[in-house]
Amino acid sequence: MNPDSPVAANGLIRPVIGTAIVGIIGTVIGGVAAGGPGLIAGVMATVVVLLFFGLGQLAIQRVMANNPALGLNVALGVYLGQILFLFILLALLRNATFFDPKVFAGVIVACALTWTALIVVQLSKRPATYVEPESTLGLSDDPEVVARLRKPGS
Repeated sequence: MNPDSPVAANGLIRPVIGTAIVGIIGTVIGGVAAGGPGLIAGVMATVVVLLFFGLGQLAIQRVMANNPALGLNVALGVYLGQILFLFILLALLRNATFFDPKVFAGVIVACALTWTALIVVQLSKRPATYVEPESTLGLSDDPEVVARLRKPGS
């Protein structure tokens, strides 16, 4: 993939590839265990996780770029909404006959955990942000605060 592409810029390559690999493995196992309905369930589960978790991550990144103070709240809200959606989807499709609901649930759980783990690993590798003391000098008119900030080693 082109490193300048939006997907690369947003850092979704590893989570997408890792989740797709886990989804393919789960689909193959589901196909062996349940036949055609297992294959259908595995493919559906993989696509659902990639779509909803990918779109959710893009929404979080957009909010973080525009208003970082809301980032954690939005991330928790999006994640809660995604998990709630998956539970509702599982409940609605539990008696479906065209695919295997157990394979569907298993692949969704495996893919969701993989996606989440890879996002956490990726975020933990980002450099820590910091504030240089010189940049805070303009925030106070108090001479003692300005002197303390300019003093090396304080």
